[in-house]
Amino acid sequence: GFARREVLLHKSQFTTDEISKALINLEQTGEIILRQHTAADCEFWRKVREQAIGLIDAMHKETPERAGVDLNEIRSALRIEEPEVLESLLADLCEGGFVRKGSVIARTSHRPKLPAQVQSIEQRIREVLSKQPFDPPSRKAIESDPHARQVVRFLIENGDLIELAFDVVLLRESFGRMKSQVVKFISKNGPATVSELRQALGSSRRVIVPLLERLDREGTTRREEDTRCLR
Repeated sequence: GFARREVLLHKSQFTTDEISKALINLEQTGEIILRQHTAADCEFWRKVREQAIGLIDAMHKETPERAGVDLNEIRSALRIEEPEVLESLLADLCEGGFVRKGSVIARTSHRPKLPAQVQSIEQRIREVLSKQPFDPPSRKAIESDPHARQVVRFLIENGDLIELAFDVVLLRESFGRMKSQVVKFISKNGPATVSELRQALGSSRRVIVPLLERLDREGTTRREEDTRCLR
């Protein structure tokens, strides 16, 4: 099994130095593995590591569009309850061909891509969103089936779609253009209301409100009573 290093021989009469030396000796003789704050039986650790690698490889094959495997999926599948043990495992993997990206882990060689059978759906979604770039259909309308939902999630994770709200997504290019036009309008006319900006951009309240909230969070604009001004 495994244990956190600091709890090993916690109640023994040995000193910390003696315990550390004993652990190092056991590691050198191949009886245990020491990883960060974890000490584990070599065979046990090898099996856990292989299971984690198998899970990651399987997910890359089954869902190649995903950036990686969620760390909670790793923890749940391997039944790891100690956060320190999970961190030690992840650190071990990242020393040998894997990379941690936020809340997911993947092989360093993994490049997210859509399965061939849904690539035509990606093109259709891009076309639909580009027809009304500043007032696109709702996300619910775009995600007409499970494959479409798969594509939308992929595009969001890869930054090709900007999720303004649960039901509002824009093409990255459309978001950039809307942001530029908001800045240009306020620079020229001074503080502007939601209604003024909506009309200037030819958008809808459904889209412009979460857009402005996003720009507020990013530090591009700030709200002053009922208007937006530039920071």
